[in-house]
Amino acid sequence: MVARTIIQLIKACASKLRESKLQRLGGKEITADLAALSQRLSLEGRDEAIVFTAIFDKSCGGRPCDLEDMARYFDCAHLDIMEYIPAVRSLLARGMISIWNSNECDISSQSFRVPSLILNGLLDNRLPSLSDLKITKPEFDRYDFCRLVDGAVQDDDVSFLGLMQLASDLETTNADMTFVCRAKEELPEMSDRVLFYEVCYDFYNGHNSNIDSTFNDMYESFGARFSQRRKLLDGSSPLIGTSLVEVNDDRSEMTLSEKGQKILLENDYVSFGERFDCRNRYSFAKKVRAFFHDSSKYDSDEELSILKLTRCLTKLEASNSHLSCIRKTADVIPGVEDRVLFYLVCEACPGGINLSRELRILFPINKSVFKLNEFKDEKHELQRLDLVEMRSESSIFGEYTTLVLTDKGKELYFEEDAAIFMEKVDSKNLIHCGDIVRKQLYFSESQERQLSMVGDSLQQENYERLVDRLSAKGLSKGIAVLLYGAPGTGKTESVMQWARETGRDIVHVDLSASKSMWYGESEKIVKEIFTRYRNQCKRSKIKPILLFNEADGLFSKRKDISRGSSVDQTENTIQNILLEEMEKLDGILVATTNLATNLDSAFERRFLFKIKLEKPSVEARSHIWMDKLPSLSGGDAVRLSEAYDFSRGEIDNIVRKATMQEVLEGTAPDFDAIDRLCGEERMGRSAATRKIGF
Repeated sequence: MVARTIIQLIKACASKLRESKLQRLGGKEITADLAALSQRLSLEGRDEAIVFTAIFDKSCGGRPCDLEDMARYFDCAHLDIMEYIPAVRSLLARGMISIWNSNECDISSQSFRVPSLILNGLLDNRLPSLSDLKITKPEFDRYDFCRLVDGAVQDDDVSFLGLMQLASDLETTNADMTFVCRAKEELPEMSDRVLFYEVCYDFYNGHNSNIDSTFNDMYESFGARFSQRRKLLDGSSPLIGTSLVEVNDDRSEMTLSEKGQKILLENDYVSFGERFDCRNRYSFAKKVRAFFHDSSKYDSDEELSILKLTRCLTKLEASNSHLSCIRKTADVIPGVEDRVLFYLVCEACPGGINLSRELRILFPINKSVFKLNEFKDEKHELQRLDLVEMRSESSIFGEYTTLVLTDKGKELYFEEDAAIFMEKVDSKNLIHCGDIVRKQLYFSESQERQLSMVGDSLQQENYERLVDRLSAKGLSKGIAVLLYGAPGTGKTESVMQWARETGRDIVHVDLSASKSMWYGESEKIVKEIFTRYRNQCKRSKIKPILLFNEADGLFSKRKDISRGSSVDQTENTIQNILLEEMEKLDGILVATTNLATNLDSAFERRFLFKIKLEKPSVEARSHIWMDKLPSLSGGDAVRLSEAYDFSRGEIDNIVRKATMQEVLEGTAPDFDAIDRLCGEERMGRSAATRKIGF
């Protein structure tokens, strides 16, 4: 008898099994055929031979075979097929068959086929080595899980209770799935988890979930739909409370929050999730700016709602809590809207942001106007915390307001890098009180009284009491002093000695650098003078003195602009800036000038002290001569004082030349030599009031 091939054996079995209703299988012939097939294929019993025959027959036709196909093949009830499920699983485990739709986890929905390697081998009348097969466990993951839930949600024939039962069965079957475990931890109620699974499915497929449609699909009852929608929109839904889902601005759609995305995507979050984590404070600030300036994120909306602003910033900050500056900022600035503005200013540092433009981007028009007025009135929370300050900038298009960080704001956000962004006063314009040499100045009794009053007022203890008293009475806290008089009368030196005696540094204004040929630059430079002074006040333990020497060059009379001169207009703008800054001065300003008549009258009221320093009297000059040249006798000092009406500066010049002569000749000049130097001091005119001698 010729041995039959494997295909012949399968064909013989199929002829008896097809439409057999799985009955009368105890006959001698079918029993022998099934046994022979089991032996040739190394199967474990006749049940596997029966199942394999049906699946092989279908696979030869290029079609997979599920349990329903088997029931039709054998012409039996589905319940009869259930007895053969262990055989199906055994064939799967050994690789004799494979799952066609591998994303199905329920065996009742799975389709099977004979792998090509097995099929081709049997056609060649041989059983390939099963070691050649790469047997993998059917892949069923969280995405497939959500797809099955979505299928039930969309199925009109599945009731709400049926949906809950199907989801429960899926969770039980996949109890070890991390995704399912996390969902159970966050959401105890099954209905909430089903809604979460549905939103996950929509998210993975690239779109938001429509709130009305989703609840219509889940619930038969209109009341239940309305109740669940209300909870979602008022924030009482557990999905909102656990921050797994967020609702869009027009309240029509919902989608996964970042937390929800991480639960769904797990390790895939790195590739598919929207990333908000940043390496450092600089990339975070850039991320904030990009996020709130990318209009594509907000569909067709031109304005960010407060809800969206809050949600977006919370998401960004939560993703970057590893940055200490973010944690500190959230502690110092409780308001989300304020923190957004603060981060935007940080990103623009060392420059600033155009305040009105940024407010229009972030807020509806009415709120942006309200915020802008808060800043103008210096009542905004960021100003109260001394983290930002306003500056006016000029351009060919006019003036605009910028918001910049204060030193305190820079220290809060940039931490150890803050020093990089600090605006320092140029060393050539900052005179340290400790570097000032003590000098004895001699004035008339009236001048001495006025100067002493200013000097005493600048002593720190007196200054603090004075400022408190002025503030309590609603008066300006600034102290502005004008020293005017002829050259060399001790104006600048008086300021120096005040600084030395009171421990105050001097911020000296370089007037030559305060004017520019470029339109708008001069005004900007003048504003910067006061901005830098305010910053220096904040850095200093006690307020320094802002000194304008030869102030008539800047505090000049306003011009008639009827001629339309841009230069005159610029000059007037500068005067207005100075008047405004002096009005709100919180510090000490001293201006000196030789030409008081050149000052605009509007400045007179702004100066608290106006002290005229005249040339020293004969008695004062005598004291100056003896102080500068101790080698002079009292009588010689009086003779020089009476003969020459020198100012302090002119006497200093004589002393310097006498010192030079002593260095060059090795001997101190006598009285006649000094008298000769005095006669040479003034150009083309005599310095003497009378001839020395008889």
